[in-house]
Amino acid sequence: MRKLFLAIMAIAAVALVGCKKDEPQPKKDANLVVYGKIYTAENNAIADAFVVKDGKFVYVGNAAGAKEYEKEGIPVIDYTGKGLVIPGCTEGHGHFVGIDAIARMLPGFRASYQDLVTTIIPNKMKNNPGPFLSFGWATLDVVKFSTNDYASEIEKVSNGNPAIMMDSGGHSAVCNRTALKKAGLIDEDGHKIKDVRGGEVITILDDTGNPTNIASGFLTDEAVMYVLEQSFGAPLDEAGYLQACQNAVKELNKRGFTSYMDAYINAFDDALTYQYLAQMDKAGTLTANVMGYYTIRSYDWGLPKEGTMPQRVIDKLNRVQSLSNQYTKGHVQANGVKLFADGVVETYTGWISEEYTVPGLPENKKHGNIIWEQSEVNAIVAQANAKGMPVHVHTFGDLACNQIINAYCASPSASSLKIRNSLAHVRNISDADITRCGQNNIGIASNLIWHAGDPDSIREYLYSIMPKQVYEDGYPMKKLLNAGIVVSSSTDAPCGEMILGTVPNIIGVTVTGLGPSCLDAKPLGEKEDLLTVSEALQCLTINGASSLGLENERGSIKVGKYADFVVLDQDVLELEKTDKTAIFHTNVTNTYFEGKQVYPVK
Repeated sequence: MRKLFLAIMAIAAVALVGCKKDEPQPKKDANLVVYGKIYTAENNAIADAFVVKDGKFVYVGNAAGAKEYEKEGIPVIDYTGKGLVIPGCTEGHGHFVGIDAIARMLPGFRASYQDLVTTIIPNKMKNNPGPFLSFGWATLDVVKFSTNDYASEIEKVSNGNPAIMMDSGGHSAVCNRTALKKAGLIDEDGHKIKDVRGGEVITILDDTGNPTNIASGFLTDEAVMYVLEQSFGAPLDEAGYLQACQNAVKELNKRGFTSYMDAYINAFDDALTYQYLAQMDKAGTLTANVMGYYTIRSYDWGLPKEGTMPQRVIDKLNRVQSLSNQYTKGHVQANGVKLFADGVVETYTGWISEEYTVPGLPENKKHGNIIWEQSEVNAIVAQANAKGMPVHVHTFGDLACNQIINAYCASPSASSLKIRNSLAHVRNISDADITRCGQNNIGIASNLIWHAGDPDSIREYLYSIMPKQVYEDGYPMKKLLNAGIVVSSSTDAPCGEMILGTVPNIIGVTVTGLGPSCLDAKPLGEKEDLLTVSEALQCLTINGASSLGLENERGSIKVGKYADFVVLDQDVLELEKTDKTAIFHTNVTNTYFEGKQVYPVK
């Protein structure tokens, strides 16, 4: 009887367990469920859904698995058939905070030189007299006539106030005599006293076409920032700086970026911008990761010389370390060092091994601008790396790339950095140096978008001044990736921004070699150097995150990573099969940062 009782109880227990299996199980916790075609950036895998909890991905996979997280009150968004969902993207080299947002708040942003001197400066002096600073006129407006007497022309309308107008690339400017005098570059009569190391103060020509010693007001490269630093103070008040930072982050999110590298954080001040980025982060309104690079100029070193590093350079390296100790936290990183190894090809200052094909170009300018001595660069890179600070260098020409790669390879501490040393732009680079970058973990922030503008202006102009093969070998992105280099994409905005630097436009440029305003032009660069859409997305997502040392936290849609993602209104992977130029008609419809929609702002 006892045995029968125990058997009956055992059967009942099994039955009860069976009943429990058939009952609905409690739903898993989530804050957001998303469906659609999802490019994860994990080995190019495509997912059907993902789930977000507390700002991170907790599930990535098929739709059936995501259904387990759906319950009342949990937002569910279905983007199926509405385009492509991709990870949050990184702007690998830009100036949204350090230059762009500030410049947009100043009068004359992107105005022509003629409008500046005939209308904008006179109106500024009439209504709010004081120093005048503007940014963004097209380089080609003036560069061909750099020996005109701009200094006197601007002086007439600026009422004795310093005035400077930087071009769209920041590598040339025109200014008045007051600005030149305050910087100590001319005497009372306008005669040039000295040049600035790494740049040039151009002089006017006499009636016979011979140079004089009268400064024209046209400046190149390091001379631009020298005059800016010596003759102007911070261009905005505290409220203005905060507004500039807020505007910059909104613009980044609108374009599809959730991480960003600012390549010149102290453009107008001694890194005051960090203060306001930190303020935004504390308030919860900084909806992007920002990595800042503090620039050290060749004139900080002084005259080229062997031996001990000058105290001014040591002070600047210490300043970067101090800023990093104070501000590197949360979504802000403040430990980068920036250098310029050359200028840009538009003003014949990109440092290239072949000669520029410009008639009458002086012998010392035929290969561009040499800004640093090798020993100086080696010393700065080694000391910065020893302090845990990565170095990022502007390099357009192949000779500039070679010099900086030499310095990186010689740095004893480079291999221990959390964020790798890197090059920016890299228009031309030798095959041997490509190999060295791959072997030594040197990153590259490429911006093919720089010269993808109107074929009737910048493209044709560059073709006319550069050796044919140098022009056609520009921006070898495929070679860089194939060498194992971590290549990120960038816009350098607003510098040279011929087209809007949105995520879809960057994809379009790197896949076609064209730009939305010149779809019928000859592609920029060799066909074999262009990327597939998957490769273009890799550069924007996981590679971009890696360039900021964030590859374990961001850059792909993977369980455990922060839920940064972007929605495009067209499937660019499918457009690659049908019409690559249609990528330029793709829009960013939504941007999410840590699981919250930040564009459009709700």
